[in-house]
Amino acid sequence: MTPVTPVIPVTALRRAAVAVALLGALSFGLAACSSSPAAPSSLPGTEIVHGDTVPVVAHLGPTSFTSPGPLGIGETTLTLPTDGAPVEVWYPATKASVAGKPVGTYDVASWLPPALQKLIPKGFSVTYPSGGVRGVPVAPGRYPLVLFSHGYAGFRDQSTFLTARLASWGFVVAAPDHYSRDLTEVLGGPTGATEKTTDVQDLEATISLMGSESASSSSPFHDHVDTGLIGAVGHSAGGAAVEALAATDPHVTTFIGLAGATVGSFGQTKTGAGSKVPTQPGMLMSGTADKVVPTAGIVAAYAKMHAPKRLVLLRGAGHLVFADLCEVGAGQGGLLAIANVLHVPVPASLVPLATDGCKPPDTSPPTAWPAIRQAVTAQLRHAFGFDSSSAGLDGLTGAFPHVVAANRSAST
Repeated sequence: MTPVTPVIPVTALRRAAVAVALLGALSFGLAACSSSPAAPSSLPGTEIVHGDTVPVVAHLGPTSFTSPGPLGIGETTLTLPTDGAPVEVWYPATKASVAGKPVGTYDVASWLPPALQKLIPKGFSVTYPSGGVRGVPVAPGRYPLVLFSHGYAGFRDQSTFLTARLASWGFVVAAPDHYSRDLTEVLGGPTGATEKTTDVQDLEATISLMGSESASSSSPFHDHVDTGLIGAVGHSAGGAAVEALAATDPHVTTFIGLAGATVGSFGQTKTGAGSKVPTQPGMLMSGTADKVVPTAGIVAAYAKMHAPKRLVLLRGAGHLVFADLCEVGAGQGGLLAIANVLHVPVPASLVPLATDGCKPPDTSPPTAWPAIRQAVTAQLRHAFGFDSSSAGLDGLTGAFPHVVAANRSAST
């Protein structure tokens, strides 16, 4: 990967401050949360912390991030120079710039191989809101970079309930299509890749891409992306990918695995990135009714992680609680029902990946989404040093008694 230099370098003091915060030192906590902003903010509801534009949370608690943040949500699609894969980017925008404008959508049929797309009647689509408004400028300020890695047979837009919402809390979120295992590839279609890359290489290329965009005076993201702070979030196989990325790239500040992890869980290897345990602070989340990646494997992976670390278990939730997929086409009978009507063949091996967690008695994904948004946003802010207190992560079981079954952590 071509080294990425942040537009404003991360100083040794900043790195030390983040490390101290993660160890729970009260002295830094007082300095980070109680002191005046380093520079005046031009956006309502935000302040400048270590050069980044950070939404202000007056009374941090376990429900602080369940509602949208103070920023609007913009959205665009970029392209990886390595293999031509598209990268969906959600970014902070001003509230005024998005007011009254329609939110974008995505069509799942876009990821079907051409041969299967021919089976779909003209005018038929399976669309879902993608969460952002296209064509609006990035809000003034600089924002940390958050990567999102989709699951096996997934696609870059699969978890917009989370990826779009994060932008409203002051993050630039970039999600590449992984041509090695996206829906098109798994269904046997050509991806259009110019070269074969691994999912970890895709994530590294995404970091380079966003760094180049921020450095380019001709890019809408010029001076808006802080690649000195990088969060890596992934679902299922994407959870294993972001763990491997963190294990091999020290530039990653924190990683979050949603129903997926390598060490102690599926995909464990004896050598390479999959055999290493990241040293960065991390969080794993799992549904206790997940039949694709059982919770026992995630718990085992958590036991091998380095502190500070956190494990959040969602009561009665299945594998797809971390994705939009149960809700996509729900009014038309769900994805499998639509596939049957259109005579689009779905391999038996993919049926669990399209249904696990979608039907009772499993917890409805929208019921669990507030807790997921809360935990992920709080983990990113805490690891980045924006919130020295862990109050946004503590108390999840009390705040979501019907959703969060367990919330374990270790600080040292």
